Amino acid sequence: MHTIFWPNMAPPGKGGGKPGGVAADLIDKTFGSFEKFKDLFSAAAKTVEGVGWAVLAYDPLTEELRIYQVEKHNLLITSGAVPVLVIDVWEHAYYLQYKNDRGSYVDNWWNVVNWDDVERRVRAAQNHGRSSLGL
Repeated sequence: MHTIFWPNMAPPGKGGGKPGGVAADLIDKTFGSFEKFKDLFSAAAKTVEGVGWAVLAYDPLTEELRIYQVEKHNLLITSGAVPVLVIDVWEHAYYLQYKNDRGSYVDNWWNVVNWDDVERRVRAAQNHGRSSLGL
């Protein structure tokens, strides 16, 4: 998951905002709006029981995005869904700066999301999903 987590973030001042392209279209299609998606993803990240991850994954069967909570490293993503955006909510990811305030960490994480990386991952997942399904 860390191999996705690090590229999913940009240096301060170069990330954040809203996605564009296919990622934005899929977010709107699946969740209704970016704001609704952001609320749902943030809630998933803030409420992972114990330690783990919140994951946005592309589902090639439905051609939509799905939000998953992953406790520890138990990857229970179904139907060949491909992670495209992840946030690490293990304490080591935020404790030095935020102490026990996971909520503030999640809220501030949105300022460094690298939407170009997410877009690249969504496009790759779409292409791989179609080819693996024989389409």
